[in-house]
Amino acid sequence: MKRGTIFKRLFLTYGITIIIGFGILALVLMQLFDQYFIESKKQVLIEQGQKISQEIVLGLYTGQIDQQRLSESLKTVDSLLNARIWLVDENGYIIGVSGTSEDHYLGQKIEEAQLAQLYKGKNYFQTGTFGEKLEEKALTAGYPIFVGKVFKGGIFIHAPLPEVQKTFKDIYAITIAAILLCGLLAYVILYFQIRRISRPLAEISEAAKEIAGGEFQKRLSIKTGDEIEELGSSFNHMAESLERIEENRRNLVANISHDIRSPITSISGFVEGILDGTIPKEKQNLYLTKVLAESKRLGKITSNLLELSNMQQGQMTVKKQAFELNETIRRAIISFEEQILAKNLEIELHLFDEAIYVFSDSSLLERILMNLLDNAVKFTPENGHIRINTTDAPGKIQIELLNDGVSIDQEELKKIWDRFHKGDASRGEHRSGFGLGLAIVREIVGLLDEKIWAESGKDFVKIIFTLDKANN
Repeated sequence: MKRGTIFKRLFLTYGITIIIGFGILALVLMQLFDQYFIESKKQVLIEQGQKISQEIVLGLYTGQIDQQRLSESLKTVDSLLNARIWLVDENGYIIGVSGTSEDHYLGQKIEEAQLAQLYKGKNYFQTGTFGEKLEEKALTAGYPIFVGKVFKGGIFIHAPLPEVQKTFKDIYAITIAAILLCGLLAYVILYFQIRRISRPLAEISEAAKEIAGGEFQKRLSIKTGDEIEELGSSFNHMAESLERIEENRRNLVANISHDIRSPITSISGFVEGILDGTIPKEKQNLYLTKVLAESKRLGKITSNLLELSNMQQGQMTVKKQAFELNETIRRAIISFEEQILAKNLEIELHLFDEAIYVFSDSSLLERILMNLLDNAVKFTPENGHIRINTTDAPGKIQIELLNDGVSIDQEELKKIWDRFHKGDASRGEHRSGFGLGLAIVREIVGLLDEKIWAESGKDFVKIIFTLDKANN
């Protein structure tokens, strides 16, 4: 399967989104951890500052311990906290340190701003090098010392930041490992999800190419239970429709060829017979009459095809108006008087009212009736019956045209509206039409925004269509 398009784009897009998302999450978590750890460390330093003040330093100012013992005590706390401890007097001079390597700080003075916080009785916090006095960044916590209400100095505890961060190194490592694992899992899920989407789309694309090449039998079998499955199902419906259209196109070409070739062959044969003397002069007028009939037949085929094409392309204008229906039906029946008498057919006309007014296009309605009557007369056997009924319905008039002598099964009944469909592959002599009449009727009914359908039972076929009532 080719994945040079949607697969790669989706994978890269969502992959980058996952990386950025987890990256932001990692940064946020690290920031939160840093804040939490530093706040926790601050709390520890303040608690230790209070203890040092209460238990050790105050002992110095009250004479309970000497400077030597104070230094040893500070060193003990230093090793426990892993932090440097400075003792400053009320003027800001460093008078005690927790490590021998820091003896050079003794006698140095801290900044006034650093001492001012303690003088006010407030704790002091800073992250940095404590006025450039420290060699590396540290978290510094200061705690004031009061004897009674007299300010005596303060305690500064410096916890190196690398040491603070090192304490929580394992937590950082676990967090990063968890984020990486989640990112990897997300990538795996993303891969299969995108493949689940892209693979059916690739199948549809390949199938579309095959159909574009004329392979209309191609079908898809996609079972995803979502919109892609619906797309595959719609694609199959489209392929079936295209296959039917292609089949109809082939049938159309074959049928046109057949219906045009027959009259052309007859015309050509009759004319050649007249020209070469095969047909005697006393019979030439008879065969010229047949040539004329075949010529009219060709003209009718061409006219019907052109009319059907114009309808399907929306080039026919519909002019609706109110008119009387019964008289239109009678005129249509009279126009077939010769054919009706020739087959000795009985016409039954049942009109539910003496005058029925409809709102439609009278010329198009007449064309519908002419085509339906032509079809009925053609297929009704001699001495048969044709019945025309009108029925009143809510807002509509239903016209039923029933002829006996034939019976059509349901499958065949669906095809009677197709162009060139005659219902008999043998195309016997009694099937003299072109298979365009009912196709034209269906198109006209569609132009009028009406409905038409066919029913068939034992030895009868009934066509029913609707018309709008005219407002009185």
